Amino acid sequence: MRVVRETALSLTVELQELAVTMLLDGETVMPPDCLRGPEGTGLADLAPQDLAGGKLPLPVRAFLVRGQAGCLLIDAGAGRAWHKGLGQLGAALAEAGSGPQEVDLVALTHTHIDHLSGLVDDDGGLAFPNAERVFVATEELMAFRAEPRMIPVLPRLMPLEQGDGPLPGVVAVNAPGHSPGHMAFLVEGRLLIWGDLVHHPLQFRRPEVTWKFDEDPQEARTTRAGLFDRVLAEGWLVAGAHLPHPGIGRLERQGAAFAFHPVTR
Repeated sequence: MRVVRETALSLTVELQELAVTMLLDGETVMPPDCLRGPEGTGLADLAPQDLAGGKLPLPVRAFLVRGQAGCLLIDAGAGRAWHKGLGQLGAALAEAGSGPQEVDLVALTHTHIDHLSGLVDDDGGLAFPNAERVFVATEELMAFRAEPRMIPVLPRLMPLEQGDGPLPGVVAVNAPGHSPGHMAFLVEGRLLIWGDLVHHPLQFRRPEVTWKFDEDPQEARTTRAGLFDRVLAEGWLVAGAHLPHPGIGRLERQGAAFAFHPVTR
């Protein structure tokens, strides 16, 4: 793996046959009680470095995977449907030397607002008009279809299952808990793009901590523990929607805790 391009909103790495670009849709902040202890209550022992102005910093990213067989966008950001400061995916694509017209395929890790809303532009049209297929986990198709703004996307919707390959070299990996059909994507057997497996760096130090919007907190905790172990056993790089800049790095075990080491150029 080598870093080949870095901008304010993007970082591109080359693996083997595929290049992966981390695309920053923007940054927002969340209330501290979004982090939950095992009892489901907020945490009273957050350290100063865990907060930004008394809030939890939350970057939002999407990922562009490019190869000879096509161009796959994993997640689509929030558009302008959620917090201020988001909706910069188009600018991030431009900085990375790409654009919405280049996207052939889209795959979602799950159907929460900060991952799907960017599929539709401000005028209600398709943000990625050349994306002929939009892959969504079978368990989340109903939730996707229930979103009124996603009506233009419905003719392109395709079910996604464990082991499916939306693009050659990219394989879907079940990672339920945050949502029923939450998916990660393994790229060329080297990089695991894990969606919302982790929302805040505290969850590396204390992986038992969950997120307020985990639909099944216990399953999310179990999935995180299992994938952390698998990542270390396989030596994979990891990337995630809410990881610290630049959104890609390596995991290290530190006793009962873990550490995330971002990729640097």
